[in-house]
Amino acid sequence: MQHDSPEQIRKSDLLAGFARLTENDASELDAALLVARVIDEHLDAEQTRAQVLKLAEAARADGVDDVKALLAFLDGQGFGQGALTEVDLTHSSIDWLLQQHQALPIVVAVLVIAMARGLGMQAAGVNYPGHFLLEVNDQLIDPIGLGVVRRDSLPRPEGVPADELFSNANAMMIAFRMLNNLKAYNLRLQNWRGMLAVSDYQVALAHAEPNLLGMVHFERGEYSQQLGESDAALEEYTRCIELCERDALVEKAKARVQSLLAEHQGALH
Repeated sequence: MQHDSPEQIRKSDLLAGFARLTENDASELDAALLVARVIDEHLDAEQTRAQVLKLAEAARADGVDDVKALLAFLDGQGFGQGALTEVDLTHSSIDWLLQQHQALPIVVAVLVIAMARGLGMQAAGVNYPGHFLLEVNDQLIDPIGLGVVRRDSLPRPEGVPADELFSNANAMMIAFRMLNNLKAYNLRLQNWRGMLAVSDYQVALAHAEPNLLGMVHFERGEYSQQLGESDAALEEYTRCIELCERDALVEKAKARVQSLLAEHQGALH
């Protein structure tokens, strides 16, 4: 009888965890801890969660009871960092943030959200294009520098509807954007196999979102093509066509399928 390897068991556990992020009780901290486990297989997620709770308790003991005091407390703890000049995988880990006080904005945002909620405040991520923000008690906050910002002071990206510009990001979307950062790191290294591995988790995340899932399968088709694995690419593009409701992406996937089939036919001669 064949048994799964420790790595297969670990990956199955992570895939199940990401799939559960679509449930209503999933938190942003749950999402960040799963991504941190992708980065570091030895991470003790519960110990990291306990560190966040301990930090919230310290803030409560310090009399923190509003947004201004929370931001001042976190700044005093060293979390009011500027923008990172160099980024690697560790900067997507909330554990690294707690230890080194350095991370990407979305990771800092998760810490602030968890802290604010622990102190009885309303908090949520804000899915602003290109730069993750958050909202605490109706105040918009930039996690870089931990400052309050005005909506009208931010640029309006073209092609983004006004009603989507400051939409809230749930745990699933936060995990998806964090995994995009891991893919971006692998892209710089042209590590197509690594990008496929990360996108496995995005497939699990997007299982209830056909358009998002279709987009992931299209990207997986591109990674497979880069690896010279045309059969796998065909399968991914076909899944995109089956799932996606976006006509433009479906047409693009169909063109890729036709091109790959033509290459296959040419090889037979």
